[in-house]
Amino acid sequence: MDTPESTLLVVLQVVGLIMTALLAVGARQVHGRIGAWLWVAGFAMHPASQVLRVVVSDALGHYVGLPFGHVGGTAAYALIYVGTLHWLGRRPHNSFVVAALALALAFSIAACMHEAGYVSLALTICVDALFQVLIAHAFWQAFRRARGLVRASAAVVFAVSAMASLARAYAVVPAWHPVGAVLPANTQWLLVFIALLIMQAGCLLNLVNQALLDQLRSLADFDALTGLLNRGGLARRLRHRRAHSDGSLPSVALLCMDLDHFKDVNDTHGHGAGDDVLRGVGRLLQDNARPNDLPSRSGGEEFGLVVDTESEGALLVFGERLRAIVQDAEFATRAGPLKITISIGAAFARGGEESLESVWERADHALMEAKRTGRNRVLLGVKTY
Repeated sequence: MDTPESTLLVVLQVVGLIMTALLAVGARQVHGRIGAWLWVAGFAMHPASQVLRVVVSDALGHYVGLPFGHVGGTAAYALIYVGTLHWLGRRPHNSFVVAALALALAFSIAACMHEAGYVSLALTICVDALFQVLIAHAFWQAFRRARGLVRASAAVVFAVSAMASLARAYAVVPAWHPVGAVLPANTQWLLVFIALLIMQAGCLLNLVNQALLDQLRSLADFDALTGLLNRGGLARRLRHRRAHSDGSLPSVALLCMDLDHFKDVNDTHGHGAGDDVLRGVGRLLQDNARPNDLPSRSGGEEFGLVVDTESEGALLVFGERLRAIVQDAEFATRAGPLKITISIGAAFARGGEESLESVWERADHALMEAKRTGRNRVLLGVKTY
């Protein structure tokens, strides 16, 4: 005979399948990150374990099948926990996860052998709550490091889920409640659990969407050929530069660079070899930039570098060092090793006294003058008053 509890278990299976499908689509969109696929496996475990419970119960008896359904929920949250750690770039404690699952299974089997199905359910739900607390803690730590409403909401939802799980575990222990009150209580908590399951999946989908948005922002801010910032990405980074420890604003010191006779490289050796040279120069800039420097590619054969320095003299010394490094380098290309030189225009402005556009214009004028007067040199763009 169908009961509200059995009906809600069917609803749980349907909701679990829908959430699994949605998460699977998201996992494919983020190029198969293992954390996302473990989330998919965790949500798939809910309907899969309930189906297995029904099959085993029909074949071997009700109490033999119960542990499959009860421990299936614990396995689901164990997978979501491990997936969360992978997603956040942390190493999961596999031995702890296996031990918790084994403990839940042992509790469930022992309880069901004494035909105490609700005791088995309560024990496994407590282990579910443990994993939910660990998931919430992982998201909270991630929020404290990097902020973000998506991480905070995930931490809150899984923390609420843990509290609800403990309340449900208390509500279904027969020894603590009047006869006949346990089944209605479990039915009510099943409905709450289904609602929380949807919210959990929503939080994880939001994290997937956030990762996709981060990828789009990366594509918008970075040059595809060299991996350096493009001009728009450079401007956005400059707007968010932090003040120095003494509270002073960082100086805007810029090197505007252009490869000499680069058209000859393309015309003589082909555009593929030219791209190899551009990639090689990009790597040189990345390798020689200091932690607070911002290398970029403006387009074509033109590069930029925002330098964290406090004087025009230091900026010119750094620019001259870069010029010499490029001159001495031999770039591996599909047409064989090639050499090239670079012309550099430099400009310096302190703090917020001059805009990036103005500094860039001065550096660009100095670059054009360097190319006009013989190339392979560094010239300073002087500020006019």
